Amino acid sequence: MGNRTMMMRLIDVALIILLGFIAISRLKTEYIELPAAGKAQPQTDKVATAVLHLYSNHFDYVIDGRKKRSKSIAALEGVLLSSKSSLLNRRTKLVVNIEPHKSSIMQNLVDVLDICQRNQIEKNFDYDRIN
Repeated sequence: MGNRTMMMRLIDVALIILLGFIAISRLKTEYIELPAAGKAQPQTDKVATAVLHLYSNHFDYVIDGRKKRSKSIAALEGVLLSSKSSLLNRRTKLVVNIEPHKSSIMQNLVDVLDICQRNQIEKNFDYDRIN
């Protein structure tokens, strides 16, 4: 009988600690993205992987063996958006592998990450190619 009461006390202590952490945590709803009614996207069945090479003065975007060169961030954003929308029409999700060249500057990488985040494009880094 003593083991059973000891187990109940341990469970009580664990629940009190858990509730204490929940009470003192500062979760705000602004940190949590809640689903919105107008943002429903079609269900995707397949994944298309594109490669984005970053250089010091241009960007090379390669998907399905076709290469598109962009000289500016605005042009690159247009290419990424058109590619994403055409793939969504075919029920395919776009994933961009970002490969910065040694000559690229950090600001270009930050701009590309901003574009992907702003337009909800999934991104990935090819760490083997970077190092």
